Amino acid sequence: MKKFLVLCVCLTSLAHAEKWNENNNPNHYKKIIGMNVITSYQLLPMSGKLDDERLGWSETYWPSNKGGIAFRWNSPDPMPFNYSFHTKEQLQTLPRAEMEKLSPAELYDISQGDYTYSLTRKTLGLFTPHDLWWEGICHGWSQAAVNYPEPAKVLIKNPDGIIVPFGSSDVKGLLAMHDAYNSKGTYTHIGGRCSAPGKVPGEGSTRDRHVDMPAPELAETEECRDVNAGAFHVVMANMIGIQSMALIADVDRFNDVWNQPVVSYDASVKEELAVSEEQTMNGIARRLSMQMKMVYGEELQFASAAATARGEDNFVSKNPVTRTGHQEFRFKIYEYILELDGAGKVVGGEWMSDTRPDFLWTKKRDQKFQNSPMPLGGLVKIYKPVKY
Repeated sequence: MKKFLVLCVCLTSLAHAEKWNENNNPNHYKKIIGMNVITSYQLLPMSGKLDDERLGWSETYWPSNKGGIAFRWNSPDPMPFNYSFHTKEQLQTLPRAEMEKLSPAELYDISQGDYTYSLTRKTLGLFTPHDLWWEGICHGWSQAAVNYPEPAKVLIKNPDGIIVPFGSSDVKGLLAMHDAYNSKGTYTHIGGRCSAPGKVPGEGSTRDRHVDMPAPELAETEECRDVNAGAFHVVMANMIGIQSMALIADVDRFNDVWNQPVVSYDASVKEELAVSEEQTMNGIARRLSMQMKMVYGEELQFASAAATARGEDNFVSKNPVTRTGHQEFRFKIYEYILELDGAGKVVGGEWMSDTRPDFLWTKKRDQKFQNSPMPLGGLVKIYKPVKY
C-alpha cells in the first residue's frame, strides 16, 4: 500500500463567519442516506471507514487518448484506435492467451455474440488520440468503485459457445463505462466546480499546462472557495462515519477534475479558537481548528517497461487488487476551522490549508444494469463480486 502526503497551510484565515450556502448545504445528502443529515458536533464521529473493504478499489481512469475501455491494455502492441476486429471464425480458434489481450469493450461484445462490435465502435467514437492526458472516465470509475464491490475474474460462454475470459480490470472498466454513461441513480453533491487553471503548490505534474496557483481573484471566487469546510466535515462524518457509505471527492481544487473514491477519514481538534464579536453576531458560538486525514482509492497505471524499471508495480491487472499490495491508496491532510452555533451544531467553516477538495458527490447504484446509451445491459451476467 502506497501513501503520499500533500499538505499546504495558509497562515491567515477569514475573520468573519463563513456559513454554508445552499450549494454547500450538507442536507442535500438526505436523499442518499434517507434521513436528515446530523449536524450536532458531538454526534459526528471523528473517524470512520467503510465496512466493506472491497469498495474503493483502484483502477485506471481509462484515458480518452488511448481509446478508453477499447484500449487493449494487456497486449504488448495495443495499437490504440488502429487495430482490426476478429471475426467469429477467428475467435472460435483463438487461444485463450490471445483472447486475454483484447480490450474490455471487445471482450464484452464477443460475450454477447456481437461480432459487429457495437460497444467497441461506439466507445472509440467518443474519444480521439488528441484528448488531454488527464481526460477519461474517472467519474465512472470512482462511482463504480463506491457502488460495486471489486469484481472477480470470470469466464463467460457466449451464444456460439466461445469462452470469453474477463479479468478483474476488464470488468471494472465495463462498470466504469456503465456508470459514466448509463447510470440513472439518485445523485447529489455539495460545492461547485472551480474552473480556474492552476495547481496548489506541490500537487502539479510535469504534464500539466498550469502548475502555479491561479491569481487571487480567480482562486477566491465562490466556486473555487468551496466546498465549505464545515459542510465537508458534516458530510464525511454522516456518510462514512455513521452510514459507512462511500462518497466521491474531486481532490484537485482548481480546473482539472480528479474524482477519487473516499474510503476513510480521521479528524482531530488542534485547538479551540477565540470567537470575535462579529462572529458572535453572526451566530457563531465556538470555533475549532481541525485537521483531517482523508484516504481515497488511487488510479492504477498501464504496465510499461519504464514504470517497471522505476520499481513500480501498481498496474492494471487481470486479478483483483483487494487485500493485495497492488491496491493503491493515497491521502491528503486538510486543515480547516469548524464553526458551531449556540446549540452545538456545525453551521459553517473556513479552510486553512491551500489543498482542499473542489466538490463532493455521490450517485446511488442502479437497481439493474442499463443498456443505453452504451449497450452494457449484459453486465448482469458478467459482474460477480470477489469473495473472501
